Amino acid sequence: MDLPVVLRDNEIAKTTLYAVKEIMTVEDPAIIIKWNFAGFNNVPAVPGFRNGDLNQSKQNIVAHFKEYGGIDVQNLNNVFVFKKNNDLGEAENNLPNWSRHQNDIPDVCVSAVVVHKMTSSGQIDIAPFNYAFNR
Repeated sequence: MDLPVVLRDNEIAKTTLYAVKEIMTVEDPAIIIKWNFAGFNNVPAVPGFRNGDLNQSKQNIVAHFKEYGGIDVQNLNNVFVFKKNNDLGEAENNLPNWSRHQNDIPDVCVSAVVVHKMTSSGQIDIAPFNYAFNR
C-alpha cells in the first residue's frame, strides 16, 4: 500500500506515530492534515487569511477542531486526536464553509486522513479524509 501524501511528510508521520503510541486509546480517531498554505494566501495584501478575511485562517480551523474536542498533538496543528468518532464527525460536519473547496482558489488542505487505532497492540487503520476540505 502506498502511503497517503500527508504521511509522506516525515514530521507529520513522526507526530502521528507519537499520537498512536502515546495519546490514542483503542477507540480514538485522529485526523491528520497536510495544510496547503496557498489556500490561505489567495489575497496577497492579507497573507495567511483566506479570502483576505481575518477570521479565515489555519488557526481558526485549529480552534474549530479543539472546540469539538480535538487534542492538538504537540501543538503542531496537523494531528488532532478525538475521544469519540462522533466528535470527529461533528467537527467535520461543522467545518466553516470558507474552509471547503472554492472555485479558482487553492484548497486549504493538500491531503488528510483519519487514523483509527484498531487494537491494543497498536495496529492502525487509515482512511482518506480529503473530502472534509475539498467537497
